[in-house]
Amino acid sequence: MKRIISIILIIIFASFLGCKKESFVPEYMSPAENMILVTGGTYMMGDWTPPYLLSQPVAEGTNVKDLTPLLVHGTDFTFDARDTHQVTVNSFYISKYEVTFNLYDRFCYETRGILNSDGFLGNGDYPKTSWGRNNMPAIYLKWSDAIEFCNWLSVKEGLVECYTIGDTYVQFHKDANGYRLPTEAEWEYAARGGHLMPGINNGRGTIYSGCDDQISSDTTAEGLPMYSDSYSGITKAAGLYPVLKEYAWFNLTSGWLHQAYDMDKNGSTHPVGQKLPNALGLYDMSGNTWEWCWDWYSPDYYAYCASNPGECVNPTGPLAPGDKGSVKCHTLRGGSWGNYPVFLRTTFRFFSMKQVLTSIADPGFEYCSWRSGLRIVRNAN
Repeated sequence: MKRIISIILIIIFASFLGCKKESFVPEYMSPAENMILVTGGTYMMGDWTPPYLLSQPVAEGTNVKDLTPLLVHGTDFTFDARDTHQVTVNSFYISKYEVTFNLYDRFCYETRGILNSDGFLGNGDYPKTSWGRNNMPAIYLKWSDAIEFCNWLSVKEGLVECYTIGDTYVQFHKDANGYRLPTEAEWEYAARGGHLMPGINNGRGTIYSGCDDQISSDTTAEGLPMYSDSYSGITKAAGLYPVLKEYAWFNLTSGWLHQAYDMDKNGSTHPVGQKLPNALGLYDMSGNTWEWCWDWYSPDYYAYCASNPGECVNPTGPLAPGDKGSVKCHTLRGGSWGNYPVFLRTTFRFFSMKQVLTSIADPGFEYCSWRSGLRIVRNAN
């Protein structure tokens, strides 16, 4: 009898170990069936809405928006998207969802042997948290992580890699058929409605991905704290942005409670595809996680494009830091679960000032956070 019980216990224990091992080796899931064709076209890139004004200029050393390395944007939060200019993009495929841990964990397992964190990392004041993996958007992605992931995915799918990765550079092969990051021009085109844009808002598309909501009133009121919207906590936001709430995970839908509350209990990412999609069927292009683009960030790039229309066919941004006013950081788009609505605009451009300031002392530093993720594209040819 004891022998039988021992055998049963061994079988149960072995089964348990098998389950743990299986869950540790993420299954590879091809993204091909979730790629949506965006027919190429021409549109006016940039923000056409009233300026989003801060209540006072940003002071040196104040990391309010992480927007400009020189802290010169004064009171206009959207100054770097003001020079609207005509842009043409070719047809491309874009992923319906942000890249999730389902796929990114497989990449990490095969190439690094360690998985990214899935929640707040914790610090001396707050404990570490876990928000879940599987169908949650992958987070804590640096730009170089996103580039390496795209190349890995291209090889897995038998495609030509889009990037040659050197020790100090990345070369972009525009005509390769593999997976890659969207350019800023492609990202904004898809977020605003792509080839369906001509029939939306007199050809402008939507200011948030999939909808327009309180555009004229989401300007900071005089006297409110810098970069705050018209609310500082969830209880003060009743009735605000009712349409956007149906389309996006941001600070009014993500579990955020108040500016002053503990980091580990104040919102999180959510599974992809739960909110309404935009006109093209793309989910979470506003909110959930920031999405990396290929382009180096330059606050002056739109002004350059407006004056050089010949360079606005499939633009890929500045060539390197220092070119056309660019800085040593790449562009992020779309806003995240923890942001106010202005960050979720389809026209809003973002990068981290931490990248620029830290890079002065540490050239190898790259920005990532619990809000940074990615979405992938492919050429349509």
